[in-house]
Amino acid sequence: MESCKHIDEWTLNRYADGELSGPSAAAVRQHLRSCAICRREVRLIRELSAALRALPTPNPPDGLFEEIYPQEAGSAAAIPFPVAEAQSVAFSRRLVLSGGAFLIAGIAAVLALTIGPERAMAGASTLRFHREEPGALTLRYETVSPLAAEPGLRARLRYWVPDSLRFAQTEPGYRVVELSREDPGVFSGAVGLPPGAVYAVAAVEHLDGNYIDSDFGRSWEYLKTDAEGRATLDARLYQVLATADLSPARAVEVTGQALSEYPERPELWAALLLYERGAPLEDTGETPPGAHGERLERMDAAARLRAPGPGEMHALSLYARLLGREDIEAYWRSELTAEHPRHEYASQARLRTILRSSTSPAEKLDALDRSWRLAPMPSVAQVGLQLAQEVSDPALTRVWLERYASDAVFRDSRLDVEVTEGMAEVPALGAIAEEWILQQLNGQPDWLGPDRPLAGTRANFEAEAAESLARLQVLLGRLRLTRGDRAGAFDAFERAAELSWNPRVFVELARFHAEAGSSTRAAQLLALAQADPVIPLEPHVPEGEDWAIAPTEGRLAVARAAWREHLAASLLAEWVNGSARLATASGKESTLHEATGGDVTLVIHSLQPSLVPSESFDLLEANAANLGAEGAQMLLVAVEPDPPNETQTGAPDRADSIPPFLYDGRSEVWEALGAWKGVQCFVVDATGILRYRGEDLATALRLTLMLRDGSLSSLTQLKGSER
Repeated sequence: MESCKHIDEWTLNRYADGELSGPSAAAVRQHLRSCAICRREVRLIRELSAALRALPTPNPPDGLFEEIYPQEAGSAAAIPFPVAEAQSVAFSRRLVLSGGAFLIAGIAAVLALTIGPERAMAGASTLRFHREEPGALTLRYETVSPLAAEPGLRARLRYWVPDSLRFAQTEPGYRVVELSREDPGVFSGAVGLPPGAVYAVAAVEHLDGNYIDSDFGRSWEYLKTDAEGRATLDARLYQVLATADLSPARAVEVTGQALSEYPERPELWAALLLYERGAPLEDTGETPPGAHGERLERMDAAARLRAPGPGEMHALSLYARLLGREDIEAYWRSELTAEHPRHEYASQARLRTILRSSTSPAEKLDALDRSWRLAPMPSVAQVGLQLAQEVSDPALTRVWLERYASDAVFRDSRLDVEVTEGMAEVPALGAIAEEWILQQLNGQPDWLGPDRPLAGTRANFEAEAAESLARLQVLLGRLRLTRGDRAGAFDAFERAAELSWNPRVFVELARFHAEAGSSTRAAQLLALAQADPVIPLEPHVPEGEDWAIAPTEGRLAVARAAWREHLAASLLAEWVNGSARLATASGKESTLHEATGGDVTLVIHSLQPSLVPSESFDLLEANAANLGAEGAQMLLVAVEPDPPNETQTGAPDRADSIPPFLYDGRSEVWEALGAWKGVQCFVVDATGILRYRGEDLATALRLTLMLRDGSLSSLTQLKGSER
C-alpha cells in the first residue's frame, strides 16, 4: 500500500471539471505526478471517453449548453464549442494524432456537455526508468495526455557514457524503443544501453513523430546512482551538459542541485559561473566575485597535492579562465596536455592555444594536424577545414573535409550547408564543393535517426531538411553556372524550387531565369516571393535590380493560391481548452479565451522570455502593423519570468508593437496548446480551434494573416470535414 495520502474523489472530480481554484488545481496536478493510484482514477475517465467515442455525437438542443452551464452576471463570455466541426475532426486524416486516438478534439462537444472540458486534459505524464541489469533499461510511461488512447508509442533516448580516454561519446548515444500499451494510458518497453551509461534523457511521441510529450520541455531523465541512491558525479556532470543545450537557466538549477551533493567539485562551480553569466569575466570586464576567487584558490591548492584526473584538470583551468586567473588557468592547461595528451579536454586546450596564437594559417594548420593525430576530435576537424578554405589549398581541404565527414554524430544538415558555402566561395575549391554536394544529395534525411532533436517533430525536421537540400541545390546551380554548365544549373535550380518555400530561394531562381532569358518562369517565381504575406526583415529583391519586373495581378493570384495550398498541409483542427488560466506580471489573471479576445491569435509560448530569439522579436515587430490591420492578435506567454540576472529579451523599446509577456505559472496554457519544448508557435482561430503548432514563426505568421483575411476559409472548412 502506498504511503501517500490520496486525494478524495470529490476533489478529483472538481479538478477534472475545472472547478478548483488556481492553488488547489496546482496542488492536485503536482500530486498526480507521483501518485499511481490517483492517476488510475484519471484513467477511468479515459475508459469512459473511449466508450463515448463509439457513440454518435448528437447536436445538442438549442440552449442546452446555457442551461447546464449558465453564464453568471458579469462573467466572461462563454467559450465557443464548434460542435459540428469538432465532431468531424475526429475522422480527419491529417490530424497530428489519428482520428480514433485524438479524443479531445474528436469529442469536444460531448465532453463539454457531460464531464467538462478540462477532464480530458487532467493530470500529468510520467516516464520511469528501471535498470534491471547492466545494459538493460526498462521504461514505463503513464499518461492522461492525448497519447493515452494510442495502441503504441515510441520513446527516443540520448545517453552519455564516460570514456576514460576522451570523456566523450564512443557510440552514437541514441536509441529508439517502441512502447506497448498495457492499459489505457499505460505503456512499457525495454532498451539496451552500454553498461557504462550514466545519464540518459528521453521523450515520448506518437508513432507519426508529430506529437511529443517531453515532461513540460525538460525531457525525462535517467541518472545512474550509487549504493546510497545518490546520483553519481558523472551522471550529474552529463545532466548539466545536456540541460545547458536546452536552457542556461535550467542548467543553473540542475548545477545547483548537483552542488548540494558534490560541493567541492570545480566542474560544477565552473558550470554554475558560466551559465549564470554567459561569458568569461575576461570578456565582460567584471571583477571576480570574492567567494569564487577564494574557492578556486582552495581547490587549486588541494589539487596540486594529489593527482587529479583530466576532467578535474580541465575544470580547474576553465574555472580559472572564467574568473580571469590566467596563472592558474595556464598551469592546469599545461598539466592536462602533458599528462593526458590524447584526452578530449587536452584537445580542446590545444585548440584554444592554436586559435589565440599569432602564427600564420599554414602554421596553425600544422599544429591542428599534430593535435588531430593525437586525438581526432570533430572540433579540430571543423577548424582545420575552415583554415584550409582560407588558404585556398585543395589538397588540404580534401584532407580536412574527409576528417570532418568521418564523425556524423557531431554534424547536422545546417552545418553541412555552412561548410559547403565556405568551399563554394573559393574558386579553387569549386570541384571539391560540387563533389561534396552530390554526396550530401545522395543521402536521405532519417527522421527516426539521431539528427532529429528529442523535442523536434518529424514535420519540422523534414521541413528543415528540405530547406537544407534546397540550399545545396542552389549552391550546386551556382557552381555549374561558373563552369558553363547551364543545363545542369537549370536542373539544380528547379530541384531547389521543388524543395523550398523560401522567398529568398524563389528570388535567386528568378534572377537566374531572367538572366537566361526565361522571363515567364522568372515572373512566376518572383510572384511566389511577393505573394508571401510575411514582411521580411530585409527586402527579398535588393533595390536597383532592374531585372525584377513587378508581377501582374493574375500571376499574383495564382501565386497566392499556391501558398494557400502549401500552407494547408500545416493546418490542424484541434479543440483548445479556452479556460486555461494565465496572468500578467502583476498577477492579474485571465483565461486563454479572454486573452485571445475571440480573434485569430498567434501565440508564442516559451519556458522563459529570454529563450525567444531576438530574430523572432524582429520578425514580429516587422509584421505587427499587418497583424493589427487584419484584426489578428499576438500573444506572448512564458511559464515563468526570467531570473533577475537574465537579459530581458522583450525589451521596453518594443512595447508599442510587441505586447508584454503573460505568464503560465500553472502550465495550463502549455497543456491546452499541447506544447512540448522551450519555444513554440501556435495559431488559434476565432472559434477557439488550434490551427498550427510548430517551430517556424514565419509559417505561423503566414497562417495567422491568411486565416484572418479569409484566404484559408475554404481550406479550414475542408480540414474540419474531410473523412
